[in-house]
Amino acid sequence: MNKKTILTALLALITVTGQAQVIKTGYENITDSLPTAMQEYLEMQRVEHFRVTLTGNFDGKRAKIKKVTCDNAGAFTERTLMSDYIHLVFTDSIETVDFMAVPYGNDSLRVNCFYIEGDGGRVRLFADTLKSDWRKILLETLTPGNGPDYPIMAYSSGIPIPGGAYWFCGLRESGTEPRLWYEKHGIKDYVYYTVTLEDDTPVSEKDDFYVKVSKGDYYGLHR
Repeated sequence: MNKKTILTALLALITVTGQAQVIKTGYENITDSLPTAMQEYLEMQRVEHFRVTLTGNFDGKRAKIKKVTCDNAGAFTERTLMSDYIHLVFTDSIETVDFMAVPYGNDSLRVNCFYIEGDGGRVRLFADTLKSDWRKILLETLTPGNGPDYPIMAYSSGIPIPGGAYWFCGLRESGTEPRLWYEKHGIKDYVYYTVTLEDDTPVSEKDDFYVKVSKGDYYGLHR
Protein backbone atom coordinates (compact mmCIF):
# COMPACT_ATOMS: atom_id res chain seq x y z
CA MET A 1 0.00 0.00 0.00
CA ASN A 2 1.54 3.34 -1.06
CA LYS A 3 1.74 6.47 1.09
CA LYS A 4 -1.13 8.19 -0.72
CA THR A 5 -3.46 5.25 -0.08
CA ILE A 6 -2.46 5.09 3.58
CA LEU A 7 -3.06 8.83 4.00
CA THR A 8 -6.49 8.60 2.35
CA ALA A 9 -7.51 5.70 4.60
CA LEU A 10 -6.28 7.56 7.69
CA LEU A 11 -8.22 10.70 6.79
CA ALA A 12 -11.36 8.62 6.23
CA LEU A 13 -10.95 7.02 9.65
CA ILE A 14 -10.47 10.40 11.32
CA THR A 15 -13.57 11.78 9.57
CA VAL A 16 -15.73 8.84 10.67
CA THR A 17 -14.41 9.04 14.22
CA GLY A 18 -14.98 12.78 14.30
CA GLN A 19 -18.53 12.39 13.08
CA ALA A 20 -19.30 9.89 15.83
CA GLN A 21 -17.93 12.28 18.48
CA VAL A 22 -19.70 15.48 17.40
CA ILE A 23 -22.68 14.85 19.68
CA LYS A 24 -22.64 13.18 23.07
CA THR A 25 -25.95 12.32 24.70
CA GLY A 26 -27.06 12.07 28.31
CA TYR A 27 -30.46 10.84 29.50
CA GLU A 28 -32.68 11.59 32.48
CA ASN A 29 -35.95 9.84 33.17
CA ILE A 30 -38.06 12.78 34.34
CA THR A 31 -40.67 10.55 35.99
CA ASP A 32 -38.04 9.29 38.47
CA SER A 33 -38.15 12.66 40.26
CA LEU A 34 -41.93 12.54 40.80
CA PRO A 35 -43.68 11.28 43.96
CA THR A 36 -44.14 7.52 44.07
CA ALA A 37 -47.90 7.68 43.61
CA MET A 38 -47.50 9.81 40.47
CA GLN A 39 -44.84 7.46 39.11
CA GLU A 40 -47.17 4.51 39.58
CA TYR A 41 -50.05 6.36 37.92
CA LEU A 42 -47.97 7.33 34.87
CA GLU A 43 -46.65 3.77 34.60
CA MET A 44 -50.20 2.42 34.55
CA GLN A 45 -51.08 4.96 31.86
CA ARG A 46 -47.91 4.04 29.93
CA VAL A 47 -46.67 7.63 29.93
CA GLU A 48 -42.91 8.04 29.51
CA HIS A 49 -40.80 11.19 29.70
CA PHE A 50 -37.07 11.41 28.93
CA ARG A 51 -34.83 14.48 28.90
CA VAL A 52 -31.96 14.23 26.42
CA THR A 53 -28.90 16.41 26.92
CA LEU A 54 -26.85 16.99 23.76
CA THR A 55 -23.25 18.11 24.19
CA GLY A 56 -20.91 19.25 21.43
CA ASN A 57 -19.29 22.17 19.61
CA PHE A 58 -22.47 23.29 17.88
CA ASP A 59 -21.47 26.89 17.09
CA GLY A 60 -24.79 28.03 15.61
CA LYS A 61 -25.53 24.87 13.63
CA ARG A 62 -29.07 24.14 12.52
CA ALA A 63 -30.49 20.89 13.86
CA LYS A 64 -32.95 18.81 11.83
CA ILE A 65 -34.79 15.87 13.37
CA LYS A 66 -35.71 12.78 11.37
CA LYS A 67 -37.64 9.61 12.08
CA VAL A 68 -36.10 6.33 10.92
CA THR A 69 -38.40 3.29 10.72
CA CYS A 70 -37.29 -0.34 10.46
CA ASP A 71 -40.08 -2.66 9.31
CA ASN A 72 -40.53 -6.39 9.94
CA ALA A 73 -38.33 -7.25 6.94
CA GLY A 74 -35.43 -5.03 8.00
CA ALA A 75 -36.10 -2.30 5.42
CA PHE A 76 -35.56 1.31 6.52
CA THR A 77 -37.48 4.47 5.66
CA GLU A 78 -36.73 8.02 6.77
CA ARG A 79 -38.90 11.10 7.20
CA THR A 80 -38.10 14.64 8.29
CA LEU A 81 -40.34 15.68 11.18
CA MET A 82 -39.89 19.45 11.26
CA SER A 83 -41.14 21.94 8.69
CA ASP A 84 -38.54 23.61 6.48
CA TYR A 85 -39.37 27.05 7.84
CA ILE A 86 -38.49 26.01 11.42
CA HIS A 87 -34.83 26.70 12.17
CA LEU A 88 -33.74 24.95 15.36
CA VAL A 89 -30.33 26.50 15.99
CA PHE A 90 -27.93 25.14 18.60
CA THR A 91 -25.96 28.08 19.97
CA ASP A 92 -24.74 26.57 23.24
CA SER A 93 -22.38 23.66 23.88
CA ILE A 94 -25.17 21.99 25.88
CA GLU A 95 -28.65 21.72 24.37
CA THR A 96 -31.69 19.88 25.69
CA VAL A 97 -34.76 18.21 24.19
CA ASP A 98 -37.56 16.29 25.89
CA PHE A 99 -39.33 13.23 24.53
CA MET A 100 -42.72 12.35 25.98
CA ALA A 101 -44.78 9.31 24.93
CA VAL A 102 -48.50 9.44 25.73
CA PRO A 103 -51.27 6.97 24.76
CA TYR A 104 -53.43 8.34 21.96
CA GLY A 105 -56.72 6.67 21.13
CA ASN A 106 -57.24 2.93 21.50
CA ASP A 107 -54.10 1.60 19.86
CA SER A 108 -51.78 4.55 19.21
CA LEU A 109 -49.04 6.48 20.93
CA ARG A 110 -48.17 10.14 20.51
CA VAL A 111 -44.46 10.92 20.80
CA ASN A 112 -43.95 14.63 21.48
CA CYS A 113 -40.57 16.35 21.27
CA PHE A 114 -39.90 19.67 23.01
CA TYR A 115 -36.92 22.00 22.87
CA ILE A 116 -35.89 23.36 26.27
CA GLU A 117 -35.01 27.05 26.09
CA GLY A 118 -32.42 28.75 28.26
CA ASP A 119 -35.03 30.06 30.72
CA GLY A 120 -36.65 26.65 31.10
CA GLY A 121 -39.45 27.32 28.61
CA ARG A 122 -40.52 24.60 26.18
CA VAL A 123 -41.17 24.75 22.44
CA ARG A 124 -42.84 21.74 20.84
CA LEU A 125 -40.90 20.68 17.76
CA PHE A 126 -43.13 17.85 16.55
CA ALA A 127 -45.72 15.26 17.51
CA ASP A 128 -45.38 11.81 15.92
CA THR A 129 -48.13 9.18 16.10
CA LEU A 130 -47.07 5.54 16.35
CA LYS A 131 -48.90 2.27 16.81
CA SER A 132 -48.64 1.37 20.49
CA ASP A 133 -47.06 -1.93 21.48
CA TRP A 134 -46.72 -3.31 25.02
CA ARG A 135 -43.33 -4.81 24.07
CA LYS A 136 -41.80 -1.39 23.36
CA ILE A 137 -40.63 1.57 25.41
CA LEU A 138 -38.86 4.86 24.84
CA LEU A 139 -35.28 3.67 24.72
CA GLU A 140 -31.97 5.48 24.98
CA THR A 141 -29.71 5.28 21.92
CA LEU A 142 -26.28 5.21 23.50
CA THR A 143 -24.23 4.49 20.37
CA PRO A 144 -24.14 7.25 17.72
CA GLY A 145 -23.06 5.37 14.59
CA ASN A 146 -20.67 6.61 11.93
CA GLY A 147 -22.77 8.97 9.82
CA PRO A 148 -23.98 12.57 10.08
CA ASP A 149 -27.37 11.52 11.51
CA TYR A 150 -27.04 11.09 15.28
CA PRO A 151 -29.60 8.81 17.02
CA ILE A 152 -31.02 10.38 20.17
CA MET A 153 -34.14 8.34 21.08
CA ALA A 154 -35.95 5.17 20.01
CA TYR A 155 -39.28 3.43 20.48
CA SER A 156 -38.38 -0.24 20.45
CA SER A 157 -38.47 -3.58 22.15
CA GLY A 158 -35.31 -5.05 23.64
CA ILE A 159 -33.36 -8.04 22.37
CA PRO A 160 -35.74 -11.02 21.98
CA ILE A 161 -34.91 -13.91 24.30
CA PRO A 162 -36.51 -17.38 24.59
CA GLY A 163 -39.89 -17.47 26.27
CA GLY A 164 -41.26 -14.30 24.70
CA ALA A 165 -39.30 -11.85 26.87
CA TYR A 166 -37.16 -8.88 25.84
CA TRP A 167 -33.77 -7.79 27.18
CA PHE A 168 -33.64 -3.98 27.27
CA CYS A 169 -30.48 -3.59 29.35
CA GLY A 170 -28.67 -5.94 27.02
CA LEU A 171 -29.54 -3.72 24.08
CA ARG A 172 -28.46 -0.57 25.89
CA GLU A 173 -25.13 -2.12 26.82
CA SER A 174 -24.49 -3.85 23.48
CA GLY A 175 -22.76 -0.88 21.86
CA THR A 176 -24.83 -1.47 18.73
CA GLU A 177 -26.08 1.57 16.82
CA PRO A 178 -29.84 1.56 16.09
CA ARG A 179 -29.30 1.07 12.36
CA LEU A 180 -27.91 -2.40 13.14
CA TRP A 181 -30.46 -3.58 15.73
CA TYR A 182 -32.32 -5.68 13.17
CA GLU A 183 -29.17 -7.22 11.68
CA LYS A 184 -27.34 -7.98 14.94
CA HIS A 185 -30.15 -8.57 17.43
CA GLY A 186 -33.20 -9.53 15.37
CA ILE A 187 -35.25 -6.56 16.55
CA LYS A 188 -38.10 -5.77 14.16
CA ASP A 189 -40.59 -2.98 13.63
CA TYR A 190 -38.95 -0.19 15.61
CA VAL A 191 -38.34 3.52 15.14
CA TYR A 192 -35.65 5.91 16.24
CA TYR A 193 -35.11 9.63 15.98
CA THR A 194 -31.96 11.39 14.78
CA VAL A 195 -30.49 14.88 14.80
CA THR A 196 -28.57 16.12 11.77
CA LEU A 197 -26.43 19.27 12.00
CA GLU A 198 -25.89 21.66 9.11
CA ASP A 199 -24.98 25.30 8.53
CA ASP A 200 -27.96 27.55 9.15
CA THR A 201 -29.33 29.82 6.44
CA PRO A 202 -30.36 33.25 7.76
CA VAL A 203 -33.75 34.75 7.06
CA SER A 204 -34.06 36.31 3.61
CA GLU A 205 -36.63 38.33 1.66
CA LYS A 206 -37.65 35.14 -0.14
CA ASP A 207 -38.88 33.49 3.06
CA ASP A 208 -42.66 33.75 3.51
CA PHE A 209 -42.40 31.91 6.82
CA TYR A 210 -39.36 31.77 9.07
CA VAL A 211 -39.31 30.56 12.67
CA LYS A 212 -36.08 30.54 14.66
CA VAL A 213 -35.84 28.49 17.83
CA SER A 214 -32.71 28.78 19.96
CA LYS A 215 -31.59 29.74 23.45
CA GLY A 216 -32.41 33.38 24.07
CA ASP A 217 -33.63 33.97 20.51
CA TYR A 218 -37.10 32.74 19.56
CA TYR A 219 -39.12 34.54 16.93
CA GLY A 220 -41.28 34.03 13.86
CA LEU A 221 -41.65 35.91 10.60
CA HIS A 222 -44.67 35.92 8.27
CA ARG A 223 -44.60 38.08 5.16
